[in-house]
Amino acid sequence: MRELVQRLQPVFRFAERVHRELCRNRQRQVAVISGLAVLAAAIYALSAFQLQQQRNALGKYVVVYVAITEISAGEPISPQNTKTFTMPTQFVLPSTRTVLPPSLTSTSDIGEGDIINLQNSLAEGEGASVPLGMRAVSIVPRVAMPALSPGTFVDIIANGQVIAPRGIVLSSLENNVGVVVAVPEMLAPAVASAASLGEATLVISN
Repeated sequence: MRELVQRLQPVFRFAERVHRELCRNRQRQVAVISGLAVLAAAIYALSAFQLQQQRNALGKYVVVYVAITEISAGEPISPQNTKTFTMPTQFVLPSTRTVLPPSLTSTSDIGEGDIINLQNSLAEGEGASVPLGMRAVSIVPRVAMPALSPGTFVDIIANGQVIAPRGIVLSSLENNVGVVVAVPEMLAPAVASAASLGEATLVISN
């Protein structure tokens, strides 16, 4: 430590000499302060210019919504379990939601940090899209049922057995005679077969 202090003695003496000169000469003091102010302004202007160049290189920006907690399928999506994140437009997929509808439901499990999009969510009265990994099947039950809103989860039953649990209602058929339901792609053939025979029944799931 003593050796370090001894090595820095010339620096200390120089700083002390500069301080004495500045205190002795008011004009030099003002000049130095003005020079430092100009230098700081130049550095700030250069940083702002470089930041603007980087933004121009990336193009326009858009606000997206990211889950801040795990959201299970069927749960509502709201500002309470999401946050906004600004991304360059060129990196945002067309299916990404840039507006959060007031009534939005998750159609699949959404992990923390996942971006809210058309594949993992559905809004009331919105044109439905088939979630990733699922297939849409039209079902006309034999027994009349109340109108089901998009986003409702239903179990599909045939011959007394659940053949497709937690299907997602995408839309209603004309005159509410039936519904279009999204089911896992592996179960879609069995559901389509039961629907064609009129054996498919819907039970509202929780």
